[in-house]
Amino acid sequence: MKKKSFNDLLGIDESDKKIIEMIEKDPDITHSDIAKEIEKSQPAVGARIIKLERKNLLTKIVGFNIKKVDIKVAIVYISTKDVEQIVKKIEGCPFINHAFKISGEFNVLAFIAASDLQTIEKLIDLCFRRDKNVINVKTNILIESIHDFVVPIDFQIENFDGRYCGPGCNMVEDLPKFKFKQEEEDE
Repeated sequence: MKKKSFNDLLGIDESDKKIIEMIEKDPDITHSDIAKEIEKSQPAVGARIIKLERKNLLTKIVGFNIKKVDIKVAIVYISTKDVEQIVKKIEGCPFINHAFKISGEFNVLAFIAASDLQTIEKLIDLCFRRDKNVINVKTNILIESIHDFVVPIDFQIENFDGRYCGPGCNMVEDLPKFKFKQEEEDE
């Protein structure tokens, strides 16, 4: 059985692959420069880029590059009895920038970003260690990023008061939702 190539798996050709490689290297590259390199017209390049975006092979992420910005990032491994309950809990959390279901001893992996390590520690304690559904939590702090890694940032994290992370927080069910908005209205 022949191993499938990325081209086969992704439904792309060599020109598409070259376009992806060029944009990865320089996201600001012009269609004209790509057209010269792959020997296609500029409108053909534009059409290919649109096709690649529709296939989710080219996407734009706006955020900070952890290699270049001094934001603290923790890599948190969570072992839980009910993965879907944890997924639901963290889906809208402004601190959790990326999360994955994984296999092995731990079944959830989350990247948590904040301005300082104390905030990350409080959040992990509140969100995971106190959760009866969580069996084990392992935390690693990212020291340095070898490659560029763009992480979206939700500015709601600035509202963290040590109890919950902000509007829509699912950390503690008995806390009123949209607390920060209500506090602002009360003032």
